[in-house]
Amino acid sequence: MNDLEGLRPWLDDRAGQSLFSGVVLVRQGGSTLIEHAAGLAHRGHRVPPTIDTRFQVASVGKMVTAVAALRLVEEGALSLDRPLTGYLPPQYRPAALDDRHTLHHLLSHTSGLPNYFDDEDETWESWTAAMDRIPGYKAAGPSDLLPLFADLPAVDDPGVEYVYCDSNFVVVGLLLEWVTGKPFAQVATELVLEPARMTRSGFFDLDREPEDHATGYMGEGPVETWRANTFSLTYRGMPDGGMTSTAHDLDAFLTSLRSGELLHPDTFSKMITPHGTDPESWDAYGYGMELVMENERVTIIGHSGSDPGVTANIFHYLARDTTVVVICNQDRGAWAVVQKVAEELDLNDPRD
Repeated sequence: MNDLEGLRPWLDDRAGQSLFSGVVLVRQGGSTLIEHAAGLAHRGHRVPPTIDTRFQVASVGKMVTAVAALRLVEEGALSLDRPLTGYLPPQYRPAALDDRHTLHHLLSHTSGLPNYFDDEDETWESWTAAMDRIPGYKAAGPSDLLPLFADLPAVDDPGVEYVYCDSNFVVVGLLLEWVTGKPFAQVATELVLEPARMTRSGFFDLDREPEDHATGYMGEGPVETWRANTFSLTYRGMPDGGMTSTAHDLDAFLTSLRSGELLHPDTFSKMITPHGTDPESWDAYGYGMELVMENERVTIIGHSGSDPGVTANIFHYLARDTTVVVICNQDRGAWAVVQKVAEELDLNDPRD
């Protein structure tokens, strides 16, 4: 019996209280410490999830987008430092984009571009208002999101400050499409998902109901009043978020990335180097990668994600060679599980 066996009844109890619904996978040194599914993948039909259930993972997909872009940098099709105006035609450029902006600024959230919704709004009203404008059910690619911020002014000059902004990765998606001549979903699949052997992941059309796909649920108050997120997301996963994946596929992604299968070691080193952040802070960002710092050293890598009806976290604790994957098909519940695992395994994690 490992140290996490007591986590199973704790997870089941939280699922019974509608505080968690999803899957947990923890691996250390190549061995699985625990994999557990709890709650319901579909409330209407009372279908429970399994460890192989597909979940939407929101902004966790930014890591995939970043790796696709960095692989094109390695191939010479893109540069981290060349002005984006040298790549993107006018119709793909938001008004705030100028000759100073580079791929480096986009991947590190230091562009100063405006976001297409208020990322600080915990009610999702700003997000749903944006989806109503497109509308979301017709949004199948990054160009469908561009009108939401195409005419907005910049919030800062490029390179001044790290400010998390989803628009950055929408533009990365546009860049990938223009350079390759292929839809973003195809580029991400060919450059990342297939090489990483993420066989159950993809950017699916949600109305086609992918096999073993968990429906996301959102709401406040009694669980009986919660609604499915069917009308609250884009039609297809986007470069800034919305990929569908599984716990084992996400673990395979980080394993392939760390082993050098996806990126050369020097490129991966740039990906997990803090860019434009306070060196005294534990909270940092690389290229499409959330970083946790201690004594100016990176100790945790990975990404979190949050969308209406979705919370997801995948983090690798470098000193302990431990990966924690938590995916939840409701818009709360995943982070408390990460904290519980860190506590049980005595993982050093400064985040509250």
